[in-house]
Amino acid sequence: MSVGDGLRRLCTTERAYWLRVAAVSLTTAIVLTALFVASGQSSSIAMTLRHALVHSLIMAGLAASSVPWLRRRLEPLGATAQWAVTLPFVLTLAAFGSLLACGVIVMVDPGSHANFWECFRLALPINAVITLTICTAMTLYESQRRRLAAVTLELRTRELERERDRKMALQARLASLESRLQPHFLFNTLNAISALIQEDPDQAERTVERLAALLRFSLDAAERGLVPLAHELKIVSDYLEIEHTRLGERLAWRVDVTPEAVACEVPPLAVETLVENSVKHAIAPRPSGGSVRVQGAVAGDRLVLSVWDDGPGFTDAALAPGHGLDSLRQRLAARFGDDAALTIARRDGGTRVTLSLPATVVPAR
Repeated sequence: MSVGDGLRRLCTTERAYWLRVAAVSLTTAIVLTALFVASGQSSSIAMTLRHALVHSLIMAGLAASSVPWLRRRLEPLGATAQWAVTLPFVLTLAAFGSLLACGVIVMVDPGSHANFWECFRLALPINAVITLTICTAMTLYESQRRRLAAVTLELRTRELERERDRKMALQARLASLESRLQPHFLFNTLNAISALIQEDPDQAERTVERLAALLRFSLDAAERGLVPLAHELKIVSDYLEIEHTRLGERLAWRVDVTPEAVACEVPPLAVETLVENSVKHAIAPRPSGGSVRVQGAVAGDRLVLSVWDDGPGFTDAALAPGHGLDSLRQRLAARFGDDAALTIARRDGGTRVTLSLPATVVPAR
């Protein structure tokens, strides 16, 4: 919290405190006026209310200014010592406040009393009771209010600690899942390069450059959590080019993603995992190879990405624990909860794996 915010909060707290003091003063003046009028000791309601307001405002102001300061100084001594010192102090305030209030009344309304000392004699007992009542009530109220604020702060602190622990556990889980994915991805890519070293050194060199880009992307993505889909598609293209050097014409692919979708963010290597799964299980094992098609679009507030291949297909039941798609599904659940889904279905003579997640637009830079 900045110094400015702290000062504003302090001013707001002080303003609320003095508004409560003013409300107590006004209530006390009204009650006293009603009592005096009901007992027949006053013939003028306006004058009685005016005098009661002067007394209650002065007494409440003196008590509200000095008693909290005194109580804070006496707090280490315990409750008994606090009240033993506070009560005489309050009675002294009552005497001083009565002198001050009567002086104001005599100067402003000289015809209301015979003299200053008669006003003081009549006001002192009443002001003593008023001051004791106000001080006791406000002390108890402010004490309970401070306790409530302390309990609320403790609860908020615990909630923040629980939220921090939950986020740390989530980050650890995501890091574990991504670390499990990256060596598998790296192994497959290195395997493709090793096959080219003897056959086509130039192509192997270009493939190493693509691998360097892939590794750089993988390391940067681990720090960000989400990456622009445009960057993810670049990595997908690099991966497909690497696999194309190994499989040749047996691998055909097409990427068809709308501009709205490209502007969104996705978990790193999410689409690449789907493409790698298609190449590894649907294209590479078949002598005739096959086709892979990547599609993406925004539907309402959802980003829908899919990878289709013309392989023999598979179902959710075929996903063993630790499988690339199983790990991806866990990553989606850890990051988005129930707000993301991975589905597998037969479509157009092949298998289509679809990702559906919130459409988060890449922030402008």
